Order: sequence, then C-alpha cells, then structure tokens
Amino acid sequence: MKIGEIARELGTTVTALRFYENKGLVKPKRSAKGTRLYDEETLLRFEALLDLTALDIPLEQIHRLTGIRNQHSSGDSASREVEIHLNELELALQKKLHKLQHNLADIQNARVQLEHCHGCTKQPTRTICASCPDSPALLSSQVMHLVWDEETP
Repeated sequence: MKIGEIARELGTTVTALRFYENKGLVKPKRSAKGTRLYDEETLLRFEALLDLTALDIPLEQIHRLTGIRNQHSSGDSASREVEIHLNELELALQKKLHKLQHNLADIQNARVQLEHCHGCTKQPTRTICASCPDSPALLSSQVMHLVWDEETP
C-alpha cells in the first residue's frame, strides 16, 4: 500500500504521516530498492497515532509507549510497564471526557434557553436583554458569555 492511500483512508495528509515517521513512531518496511512498504499493520499504527494526537496526548507520552517492548526482556515486565502507561492515558482521557461532557451539557442548555429568544424583536444588547426574564437562565451557560456582548463603560 502507498502512503497516499493510507492518508486518504485515514483522512489525513502524507505530510502528517511522514511527520510520525520522522519522529520514529512508525518504521515502515522497505523493499530491496529502498521503497517504503506500508501494510495493514502500519495503517492501524498510523490510525492509533492520529487518534491519540487528536485527543492532545503528547507525542512524548506516545513515544514512550511505542518503545516499551524493546526495553524489556520478558513479557511480564513489558506488560506491567505498558499497563502503567495505559493507566496514565486512561486518567488523562477521563479528565478530557469529563470536560467534554460538561461543555456538551452547557451547550445543550444554552440551545434550550435560546429558544426563548426566538421571535424577539428587540436589539440583542446587554442593556436591553438584561431586563428580559429569560436572561439569567441564558447566562447560566458558560458558552453564552462568549456570545453576550461585553459591557462597555
């Protein structure tokens, strides 16, 4: 398989995939003439890298994980170290998941509260909206503080 095919299948660029190669996170096989050879295993490795980096997992942490097996003489010691790293990843992802769930609920709440503004004919400014009985509920959403105009002195 060619790297362009992998890039298309994974919805990324050849440049992104080469970046991972240059960082030593992927080591493709080579033909007798030196041409890079990509197989299904390489595709799966690239996919795992793209998924973790999309979740803002630092490359250093991913790199440590990729080198564990070569640093150990037994499956027992390697698996124990992998487990430590996977626990760290799980904790980091749990924190991100909590933030995502919080932000999703906040956005959903804002959308529900915004329905009260449908049909309003007044200019949507802080001064005018402040007198609306729906304003406090709308501003209970964090994201609406980005939408709400800043108060000017």
